Amino acid sequence: MSIAHLPARPTNGREHDSQRSANARLSALITQLDSDRLDVAEELLADIIAHQESDVRGLTATETEVLARLGVTEQELRQPTSLPATRRSRLWEHELAEQSYTVSETAEMIGVTPARVRQRCAARTLIAQRRSDGWFLPAFQFPDRRELPGWSHVAQAIPAGVPLVVIERTLTSPAMRLRVDDEDLAPLEWLAQGGDPALAAAAVDDALNRLP
Repeated sequence: MSIAHLPARPTNGREHDSQRSANARLSALITQLDSDRLDVAEELLADIIAHQESDVRGLTATETEVLARLGVTEQELRQPTSLPATRRSRLWEHELAEQSYTVSETAEMIGVTPARVRQRCAARTLIAQRRSDGWFLPAFQFPDRRELPGWSHVAQAIPAGVPLVVIERTLTSPAMRLRVDDEDLAPLEWLAQGGDPALAAAAVDDALNRLP
């Protein structure tokens, strides 16, 4: 389905004029989108229309449980205006993939050669996506544009194929294993404060292994 084929709702009078104005604004925004994001925008619009007509999310109990672990509350899922969680997840995944460094950028940032970065990508001591034009490394693993002490140990605890949105949420969510002064820290916070990388890796492994 293309944007042009999305179903129209009947209107008249002032409502019709208002809708024409809104349609013009939406069309203007669409023309500003990068070409590689048009598919995502199209699917989001289609989902908004399907959602307003049926108000059915179709989430399984397992999907609801996983979303809860990732911080999507039941209240958010019940909001009439909320998008289907699977589409939101795809959009987050796309944005995280876009916010990445090239091998050369990463090498300059952490002070090693590009060849060394590629070696670490292959060994999974850095999180990276292999695309047609090379490795790309998600920025969330380099807070403040630096590699945290012990990060290579934690990165290896993340299995290949885990979605970026799950990895990012796991690394930035408090973990019971990582407690300092009665406060649970996220794995990245733990490493930033000089915590034991082995404990952070164990916390990440626990969180990911709870996923169905």
